[in-house]
Amino acid sequence: MGWLYKSRYERRYVCQSSAILGLGRQVVKNYFLASVILMLAAPVANATVWHPTNEDTDFIQLDFSGTPGAGAGISTNGGILALFDDDTGFAGPALEIGTDGGHVVFTDNNDDSWNAEVFDLNNVSGGSITLANNNWFVLGIDWGAGYFGDTNYVLTSTPDTYLIVFDGQDSQQGQISGNTLAVDLAPIPVPAAVWLFGSGLLGLVAVARRRA
Repeated sequence: MGWLYKSRYERRYVCQSSAILGLGRQVVKNYFLASVILMLAAPVANATVWHPTNEDTDFIQLDFSGTPGAGAGISTNGGILALFDDDTGFAGPALEIGTDGGHVVFTDNNDDSWNAEVFDLNNVSGGSITLANNNWFVLGIDWGAGYFGDTNYVLTSTPDTYLIVFDGQDSQQGQISGNTLAVDLAPIPVPAAVWLFGSGLLGLVAVARRRA
């Protein structure tokens, strides 16, 4: 079958357009796949997935003001700090650590699940939840408007110790922040789906620039 265009420049344009169109379709597929994987892998928006590096993880609050809600020092700012299974997120059972801090003991159930039990500063048990599949979890603070996940964290000078920051809303829909100092835990590395998502975005930018 002969060419519909006589000019060699027109033929070259058709070939280049077809190649770009094919690349664009592949990038869109990668972008869509990454989006689906991210939605499935991250049930809680703006929350880091953590895992314990010791069987006992401490959550330390140092409220220098002595007044709940004042927000001085390392404080939940009057909010309730809680731990959740990463598979269910905030929709699952909450293991409340409270406002004063405490520690969580992780025990392998030897059936692909873990038990997480919280103890207060007097070493009194405050309940437990089951973590499915592994010992991964997410953290949230409730100031009266539901739980909000952490928005930032900073590794301190001590290994496996992080200052974890939370931002959210109180019962009056006002902006509020809090934090906790967590010992013997570490964030789960960014999943491969995120890199696939990023490559999809870069591919779309490259296609757009080539077309321009």
